[in-house]
Amino acid sequence: MITKDDLLSLGFLKRTRNKDLPPFVFVQRDGLFVPFRSEEIASLMGEEIWVLRSDVQEEEDGLMTWQDLVGYTIEDEGKPVGVIADIDESTINTLATLEDGRMIPLHEDFIIDIDEDAHVLRVHLPFAL
Repeated sequence: MITKDDLLSLGFLKRTRNKDLPPFVFVQRDGLFVPFRSEEIASLMGEEIWVLRSDVQEEEDGLMTWQDLVGYTIEDEGKPVGVIADIDESTINTLATLEDGRMIPLHEDFIIDIDEDAHVLRVHLPFAL
């Protein structure tokens, strides 16, 4: 059975022109990940799309992408702010949407540390949330 650890979230589907998808994508339904053929992606508008980690080519230099931060907890000066539910890269300002709906700008100047083992993004935000 496929688990969340086997998958990588691509975010919520907003357009269907991506031709670089693997043969199958997954959508979570009733706690299970259901496979769909990539050709059927138009029927999944607005859904969170997942792919098998093994289907994603790793960057040669091993750098993380913004999407890799989905599921990470954000801490501002040691205080938990929330868990990242989605990353929006559709504008020049990358935004993290937390599980409670708040949005936080992600900028390299705000990031202090990324703890990949603990799934924590440590930041210093220039404003109070």
